[in-house]
Amino acid sequence: MNEGAGKLDIDEEINAFRERYELLSEKFQNLKSEQSWHTPCEICFSFEGMTVREFLAPSSNNPAPKAILIVYSHVNLPYVIDLTEQHSLVSRLIEAGRKVYLVDWGDMNGEARSRDLSVYLHDYIDKSIDFIIENTGIDQVDLMGICQGGTFSLCYASLHPEKIRSLITMVTPVDFHAGESVIWKWARKVDFSKLEERPVNIPGSMITLFFQSLRPFDEMMRNIRVIQNPESLKNLNLTVLIDRWVFECPDQPGLAFAQFMRQFYQKNKLVRGEFELGGHLIDLRNIACPVLNLYATADHLVPPESASALKNHIPHERYSEITCDGGHIGLMVGTKARRAILPKMAEWLVNNHKFLKDGTKCHVQEE
Repeated sequence: MNEGAGKLDIDEEINAFRERYELLSEKFQNLKSEQSWHTPCEICFSFEGMTVREFLAPSSNNPAPKAILIVYSHVNLPYVIDLTEQHSLVSRLIEAGRKVYLVDWGDMNGEARSRDLSVYLHDYIDKSIDFIIENTGIDQVDLMGICQGGTFSLCYASLHPEKIRSLITMVTPVDFHAGESVIWKWARKVDFSKLEERPVNIPGSMITLFFQSLRPFDEMMRNIRVIQNPESLKNLNLTVLIDRWVFECPDQPGLAFAQFMRQFYQKNKLVRGEFELGGHLIDLRNIACPVLNLYATADHLVPPESASALKNHIPHERYSEITCDGGHIGLMVGTKARRAILPKMAEWLVNNHKFLKDGTKCHVQEE
């Protein structure tokens, strides 16, 4: 082997990588610095810091579209469900004939540190749904819960089955010990009772650091793939938006956070039928509406074993599920989500909660 030629090849590769990196940096600097919702929306209701966001759909021939309320996790900001026209869960729901609303938990001030978990799982959702019912003239609302928001939605649907027409859960933990998630392995070693006794809000930066520590090389490898693959520059704006979203975890309300970790992750009370909310026992068997459960087979935050446990608590004739190869975020904004998963979800809503011709389950494979 010619040693000089080998050195030349390495130099050329390094120089090419440097040029692609400089191009990426230039494009990055030219992107907008602040994220906004893609779909026009406005605040239509507020209560004690919590707000309800209504997404404004184009005029429709449907005089009374059905309403759906999205309950997102408190751990991340919800705008990830409406990043771009192509990557928008909100748009798919509007196309399915739904009037879309979203619970926005609001900024965590000093008063939030002492709010009981029931304020988030029950009061905020209940007042939001009552507002929607009163102002749309409908009797029931479709409810969609994402991640931690799915756990909230399951609890609410158990308490108020008469108000829920259908329930969609997405990447939602149900059996918090199944699959031995890394969050459970961490949580079981922490004494959250101290935080309950003297609650303080948890900085969002600490939550971000924790998630990064679970898979420390993901960001670096993702950036290298973007630099090395010229095709990825076409989706640079989406990549930047997702990266910014990952680093924008909001502060967590101290008492509610501690209660969630103790009652669900440590004691697994939801599937054991032991979780009480405002003096009422949460029994998943009380959920009376059709349920669609969406989860990913390679989700490191919500293992598929945890999410799929929901089928053990919902009668077979009212339970459907969509699974896909991929991870936690990909189920919301990935290519498969846009091309297959979200359209199937919309089909389930449009077709009176009847699922596909092949039965109650559907799996979307890696492309």
